[in-house]
Amino acid sequence: MKFEKRFLLQRLFFIGFWLATCTGFVSDLFWDPDTISPLTTISQLAVDLILLFLAACSVRKRVDFILIGSFIVIAVVSGFIVNGDSLVVWLNGLRYFFPVMFIPPVLRYFWETEYRHDLFVKSLDKQLYVFLWLQVPTVLFQFFVHGAGDYVGGTMGKGYSGVLSFTIYFASFYLLSKRINRDNILQSLYKNWICIFLLFPTFLNETKISFGLIIAYFILLLPIDRKYLIRLTFLTPLIVILVGVGASFYYSSVSGEGTLEMDKDFFETYLDADLDNIEGAVDYADKNESEMFDIPRFAKIALIPKVFEENPGHNMLGFGLSIYKHGTIVEATDFYNEYDWLIKGTSPQIMSSGLQLGIIGTIWYIDTAHQSAKYYQYMDANFALPCGEFVNLRSSK
Repeated sequence: MKFEKRFLLQRLFFIGFWLATCTGFVSDLFWDPDTISPLTTISQLAVDLILLFLAACSVRKRVDFILIGSFIVIAVVSGFIVNGDSLVVWLNGLRYFFPVMFIPPVLRYFWETEYRHDLFVKSLDKQLYVFLWLQVPTVLFQFFVHGAGDYVGGTMGKGYSGVLSFTIYFASFYLLSKRINRDNILQSLYKNWICIFLLFPTFLNETKISFGLIIAYFILLLPIDRKYLIRLTFLTPLIVILVGVGASFYYSSVSGEGTLEMDKDFFETYLDADLDNIEGAVDYADKNESEMFDIPRFAKIALIPKVFEENPGHNMLGFGLSIYKHGTIVEATDFYNEYDWLIKGTSPQIMSSGLQLGIIGTIWYIDTAHQSAKYYQYMDANFALPCGEFVNLRSSK
């Protein structure tokens, strides 16, 4: 029997996917969710090794070497020259960026031929569907045991509520968009109501962004043509109902304790305040409130310029790697120890990239994501994989 490289790499890719997305829930059941468990440490190391192996087997094109090489240059200058990190700290922090470094070239390998593409996408569709269903019981369990909040991260575990909401909307939208007939939107939504039902877990955690995501979810399903406004008119009642249901769940389950609310006084109170005062407020709340104090994501992004203002010379290349990757073996950096009140909780990607690698690293990150998205869109248009069907496998393996 002939060995098939594609089969091995695809299996490893999805093993890594399930380790990354399901270890958290299991860990929270048997260990203290506020600490890094041995299971989490082993799982993260396994995922990193899988990504390294996949990259070693699939990175062959010049564009991939340029992508990875340019990032290494940015990381070296930021870590060793600008911030004086040790080699151990730098290597440990580099692991945080393994996904953005290695997943684009690995996916590019699967997209290179119709044969690999079709088999990979067929498996991806099935596994994303299973992933969405797994969130229903796990989120319900977390909600009834802990209430709405950071604990409600589904299979990802505590602290991943925001990531979970984005992932659920993305996966559901991806599956639904392949099944929908844009000439008959309402009928298609009725036939594929399960994809919409599987958005339900996002209403049981306190991610306010879900209200914006659900509106974008339906608007982006509509083809932009002369009938766009007509279709949108018919869809509006459904959007209003779903947003209303989500808001009802949210406000009935979230008291607002421990959270800086985005009210009309937010900009005056926090953006014009000194960072030391905000840190003091967070520290006081952590010691005197029963719920963990978490600054909203928009507030964190808005506070980034203040951090750079307090620390001149870091805006272009950031504060080095390992701000978010430490704990069991490598100690936290001085920057983390000073700004842990800001870094703790969910950090938007633009914030984590900006703080670690500055403006240059953020530009690299955005450009990489943009170029990869264009490539996959182009390849999908050429392969034209029908939804839920297996096409003829004509290309070579």
